[in-house]
Amino acid sequence: MDLAQGDTLEVDQSTKTQNWNWGCIYLLGHCLSWAGWIVFQAPVVKKYPAKLTLTSFTCFFGLIQFLIIAAFAEDDLENWKIQSLEELFIILYAGIIASGVVISLQTWCIQKGGPVFVAVFQPVQTILVAVMAALILGDQLYSGGLIGAILIVLGLYLVLWGKTNEKKVRESSPSLTNPLLKAEEENKEIDAASKDIP
Repeated sequence: MDLAQGDTLEVDQSTKTQNWNWGCIYLLGHCLSWAGWIVFQAPVVKKYPAKLTLTSFTCFFGLIQFLIIAAFAEDDLENWKIQSLEELFIILYAGIIASGVVISLQTWCIQKGGPVFVAVFQPVQTILVAVMAALILGDQLYSGGLIGAILIVLGLYLVLWGKTNEKKVRESSPSLTNPLLKAEEENKEIDAASKDIP
């Protein structure tokens, strides 16, 4: 009898480990696809500046992807029925606020400041979730989480500081952004023009 319980424990442990492995793989895939989406938005917003239409298309195609994945993941139609007003509210909140408003704000930020600013502020969401979970749900904050939050804020500050300095350098010295060959040709023209002056 003890042997059977030990076997069950080993099976449960390996399943739990396997789920953690798949979870990490899915998380990595999410991060890479989200980063690709943010980078891809910059040229799209330049060529197609209608932000609300772009947001509508993004949400619509996201809904289609969700429905296809959900059809394979949940085939019992009973689970698709909305049971209460709370469920309906959660669905509407997730669709309107968490998707529509957030995507339109991110698209606007990408148009104004570029994809770097949007990508840099993504880790702040993790900090806010941890703080809200501690305040609202009573979860514990651990020292590793606090150190990670401090490092995220420090990294955010350093990226913003670097981007600001880069912008100042570009504005103060436009020759840094000119191609080298073009600058050499301009110097030759200036030298030729100065030789013509007696």
